Amino acid sequence: MKKIIILYSTAGMGHKKAALALEKVFREKSEGRYETKAVDVMDSASRFYKFLYLDFYVFLMSHAKWFWGFMYYTSNSVFFDILTRKLRGFLDYRGIPKVGKLLLREKADAVVATHFILPSIAGILKKKKYFRSKLFTVITDYGPHTYWLSDYNDVFFTGSESTTEKLALRGVPEEKIVTSGIPAMEEFNQQFDINELREKYNLDKDKRTVFLMSGGFGVGPIGEMLTELEKSKTNIQAIVVCGHNEELYEKLEEVKKKLTYPVVLFGFTDKVAELMAISDLMITKAGGISVTEAMNSRLPMILYGSVPGQETWNEELLVSSGAAILAKSIKEIPSRADKILGSRQSYQSFQEGLDRVRRPYAAEKVVEVVLKEIGV
Repeated sequence: MKKIIILYSTAGMGHKKAALALEKVFREKSEGRYETKAVDVMDSASRFYKFLYLDFYVFLMSHAKWFWGFMYYTSNSVFFDILTRKLRGFLDYRGIPKVGKLLLREKADAVVATHFILPSIAGILKKKKYFRSKLFTVITDYGPHTYWLSDYNDVFFTGSESTTEKLALRGVPEEKIVTSGIPAMEEFNQQFDINELREKYNLDKDKRTVFLMSGGFGVGPIGEMLTELEKSKTNIQAIVVCGHNEELYEKLEEVKKKLTYPVVLFGFTDKVAELMAISDLMITKAGGISVTEAMNSRLPMILYGSVPGQETWNEELLVSSGAAILAKSIKEIPSRADKILGSRQSYQSFQEGLDRVRRPYAAEKVVEVVLKEIGV
């Protein structure tokens, strides 16, 4: 029986969400022809790597985005890539040793990664005498940092045509690139009974609903945004998902008491697809998976507080396509909301922008290509 391994990382929930979407489709299409295993590379990472990719990353996202941006753009230069690519591969292979050993031991027909660890160590793996696996990398943002690149990767999956073009400019052969979209769970493209959901979540059908999500780590100035939205001229209500951040939830309980419009709060929830379906506008930073889920839900966005680097690429795609507006400060958010929600014609134009770039069946496309490549 053929074997497929999916590699992801919990350093940033987007990598995991994309992997789980792929795993679901692989299992649905298996019919006993192959087995699928999903592996979190952080489970076997050294203590230093866990600190670097988890604790240090969250610290930078909360307190020093500028420093992350500096590191991102510095490491994305061609010169830096030439100098460090082999060293990075060696350090990643040694820093997460069980991943390399697992891939050598399992002898999978395909290894599909939603994290850049696979292209990093691909050269080392392909030079092993008995390693025959085909390697597939799913880029989970709308721009290719050099860390995603490898001469030893068999197929790259990109989220958009613009990402494909950038990858080709980096020297990747066109026959190795598939413009698939970024995988997300199929529920974000599902048709819901909107009236039923409004009743379920106690929402007013005559108000426009603004959706705010603080991200998997629960960071962001949500309270300030809610307060500033008081200045909106649109008749609004808001939904806020706080994730695992209990402190934020308690803070917003106090904030909502002072607001003149309704706010419904959630902690961690697995009903985000339903909440997006009944929303008219999303305010978010431009995380690759978050914006993909909103795109699949045909939900226009105001982008604020994005991380310099990978999320800048995501912003550029959405804004240039007419699917979102960028807010450079919290004070700009109310006028941006009014621009999107102010008229039916304006709202439809943003949804048309979303339709130009959304690829809701990305997971199915990736699975189709992988199975074809390994002869299933």
